[in-house]
Amino acid sequence: MKTAESGTARAGRALVRAMTALASTAAVVSVAATLPASATAAPADRVVVIVPGQQLYAGDAQNEETFRPLADAIRADGNTVVYAHAGGRDVAADAKLIQRTVEPFVGEASSIGIVAHSAGGLGARHYLKFLGGTAAVDEYVAIGTAQYGSPGGCAQPRDGGYDTCMYADAVTALNRGPDAPGPTRYSVVQSDGEWADGRLDGTAQCRAYSPVPLANTGYDHAIEMRDPTVIANVRTSLRGSCAGSVVTEPVDSFDWQSTLFPGIPGPAGDAIRDAVPGVVPAP
Repeated sequence: MKTAESGTARAGRALVRAMTALASTAAVVSVAATLPASATAAPADRVVVIVPGQQLYAGDAQNEETFRPLADAIRADGNTVVYAHAGGRDVAADAKLIQRTVEPFVGEASSIGIVAHSAGGLGARHYLKFLGGTAAVDEYVAIGTAQYGSPGGCAQPRDGGYDTCMYADAVTALNRGPDAPGPTRYSVVQSDGEWADGRLDGTAQCRAYSPVPLANTGYDHAIEMRDPTVIANVRTSLRGSCAGSVVTEPVDSFDWQSTLFPGIPGPAGDAIRDAVPGVVPAP
């Protein structure tokens, strides 16, 4: 990777610092609505588990209201929607919660999908890779999950969100060897201005990126689950199709640094990626 001139590099370092500060708190849509308890599945139901991810200051009802447009669209396709309210702070603990949420539907539902946002996608992938979840889950759709970690996660406490840092043991374990074991199908569906591209290696992955307002600011991350195009593309993946491209990359063919800032092309993007290890050094 070529190093850009010092002015561009300085701008890159400034953006990385801003990213770390912004990602150390969660953007939350605050509402007063309280939703009914999640339904249970009847035989032959198609079940979709939504994992909202890290929302530091919202309760379960607020999170569900944030995801309501997505959940309503999934229900409109004949699916039963349930929530796994993972905290997004401890990947292994989140995985166990997702496992407990899925288990009642195994053998009862005709299909099971997971739609996970942000840090929720790491817990869901841990469940698939290490807890036998691939035997139960047909579709895994990640929205805005930094699969190889995020510099913003490194600013969080060791026991309260650091698991999302690219240096965290939880992330390195997830990406050691094949990232995405089958037969589960994998998709990334998100803003084309996300700070991490959500790539996985070792299996066919649907990649559907689309414009979302406030791209490359970090705030698109907080609203993409309500974006009509993202919602439509999630529905497509849950039906077993792909609204973007299906790509298979060899195991261990890329690193965390190359997954960052895909929406910033050319020397500016290279400068930002080159700046990350200096601004957020490995422990």
